[in-house]
Amino acid sequence: MNPDDVVLVALVNTPRDLDMAAREHWYRIPAKHAPKFFSGAQYLAFYLPRAFSERKWRIDTYAAVRGHELVRRVDLIPEEPKHPRAHELYYKLQLGEIERREPPIHSKRGRRVLFLWTNWEKFATAREWNDLYLRTPAHEKLYDALRADNLDIERETFIREGHSRYRVDFMIYVPHGKIAVSIGDAPGRENLGKGKVGLTVTPNEIENNLARVQRMIQRTARELKQTFTKEIQ
Repeated sequence: MNPDDVVLVALVNTPRDLDMAAREHWYRIPAKHAPKFFSGAQYLAFYLPRAFSERKWRIDTYAAVRGHELVRRVDLIPEEPKHPRAHELYYKLQLGEIERREPPIHSKRGRRVLFLWTNWEKFATAREWNDLYLRTPAHEKLYDALRADNLDIERETFIREGHSRYRVDFMIYVPHGKIAVSIGDAPGRENLGKGKVGLTVTPNEIENNLARVQRMIQRTARELKQTFTKEIQ
């Protein structure tokens, strides 16, 4: 394996799908939902959702990708000719042997992510889901600092504000709220509702004054705690 080998992490909906991949050495991806450049993946890793019971929210298996072809679902699973998507197109990823990933890569919370790109170096060394992301040096530097501060972090999660839904780079879970941190062109702060604060920091701040960014996050956590204390008094 090369550290730069491309690994595609894919959500596996059911144990049956994973069993089929292990038995028949292929995995299907709906053509209309396939990520861009998926054909560049050299390895496919499987993220297991709640349907896997004790194995939920983890990556514990992967396989080398040998090739791919475009086929109809009914050609892949002929025993289900009346399935609603029987004649829809799927990419059939041809796989090598299913390998165990030891220890498993765990996610602290369930993830509604269909696909995640990473590389072999990240995949081989990750201890948890958030370690897998390949982002800018500023993102990685801030992530390392937040982790060093023993904060409860999730990367690239979604937040709702009214009828809007958008992704933030880091969600920090503190005892009395959440701090949504984004990396952007201009610094900022906004109230996102009860117990939620949004902070925007710039790459320049992270590069040149990381300690100040850390203090700002710690101060925001204290403010959320103080607000919570006042509300219950």
